[in-house]
Amino acid sequence: MPVSKTIKKSVYSIGGLKGDHCRDRIEHTLSHLDGITDVDVNLNTRQVTVEYDANIIASGYIEETLQTLGYSIRR
Repeated sequence: MPVSKTIKKSVYSIGGLKGDHCRDRIEHTLSHLDGITDVDVNLNTRQVTVEYDANIIASGYIEETLQTLGYSIRR
């Protein structure tokens, strides 16, 4: 029996976004993680929107990855 996908969307407010290089780096890194289906980085709002399969990857791991890249998560 196939496992059903549980697609979720999370929006992260990010500190440290400085331009196109930051956007490209985040999009490249997150899009290569298993379970990520879409990544959108908005430099104007300083937000990263991620769609992902919650059965494969947890939102906490996405946050950790962003922090490992050197960006802060604003609450």
